[in-house]
Amino acid sequence: MSREIFITELDELQQEIYALGRHIESTFKKVVQAMNKGEKAVLQDLIEADEEVNEVELKINEQATLMITKQQPVASDLRHIIVCLKISSDLERMGDLSVDMAKAYLHMPSNQAYQAYRPELDAMVSKVEIMVRQVMEAYDSKDMLKAQQLAAMDDDIDQAYGKLVKDLFRSEYSVDQTAQLAFIARYMERIGDYCTNISEWIIYEVNGKRFDLN
Repeated sequence: MSREIFITELDELQQEIYALGRHIESTFKKVVQAMNKGEKAVLQDLIEADEEVNEVELKINEQATLMITKQQPVASDLRHIIVCLKISSDLERMGDLSVDMAKAYLHMPSNQAYQAYRPELDAMVSKVEIMVRQVMEAYDSKDMLKAQQLAAMDDDIDQAYGKLVKDLFRSEYSVDQTAQLAFIARYMERIGDYCTNISEWIIYEVNGKRFDLN
């Protein structure tokens, strides 16, 4: 019976992490949509709502710690719990980065540069959205192949970020505009990095070996 309880609790914990990932995905999309429309009030609301993500991560940590204390899991079971802790932490940071994007936009004195570079930003956004969605699908299904495929997308985002920054600092826009826009692109690039981190944890959970995808 104790084993059955552990399996049930582990499944519930993993479902909470999956739900957190979907929430992070939704927040990223909402931030981008609000920036595209210049909806500063919406961005401020999303910034203030970030505390909810912090509370969810804390709850997950408490549940995982309680499971370790109560169940005293064997090595393979402990690996599942450790992965839960690692992924929830990475997701919380991804949420912070989405909020940082909103803050950077609000610090821009004008959105002229943002609108001028919309095509480049939209291309990055598209890849980031795919990565976030795919990494959560890989986590839900424990699909190592799908997790490994994310590395190539992360490389594409890194290259797009590097090119955008070079173009920005050769542009005619003010330092304030270009700096904040570079921050926005950097935060997107970092979200991609965290997706890759989560992919590595998925692989570790499945086969017990760390695999560097970066």
